[in-house]
Amino acid sequence: MKRLLLLTVLMSFPIFAEVNSWECRKFEGATIIASDGTSLGELGPKWESDSIFNDSSEHSTTWSSNSIFNSSNDYGNSYSSDSVFNASASTPPRIISEEGKEIGKLSIGPSWDSTRYDPNDIKYTCDWD
Repeated sequence: MKRLLLLTVLMSFPIFAEVNSWECRKFEGATIIASDGTSLGELGPKWESDSIFNDSSEHSTTWSSNSIFNSSNDYGNSYSSDSVFNASASTPPRIISEEGKEIGKLSIGPSWDSTRYDPNDIKYTCDWD
């Protein structure tokens, strides 16, 4: 009975990759790389030329083949296994630091996967909008 109670208590606390403001530095300048090796831009403030949050960048448009915001391609639709916006994608884009190390995956879910980071969470937590 004690084990069941402990398990119930532990399961009530969500485990997910929430971005904290002090972590923004690790994301700044990180490159987003699709599973096929395609560069999908960078994470960083909207004034950076290759930032996915820069409205003038090809990586932020809804028409570019290299944009996660293009719902007609594999990186931005809701059903592709390579998409940021498919919570159950098996191969979402990787976030690679400026030092070349993988930080995690750029993905809206699943919420229990602590290696996945939601682009909207990064954008608003880091004040890059």
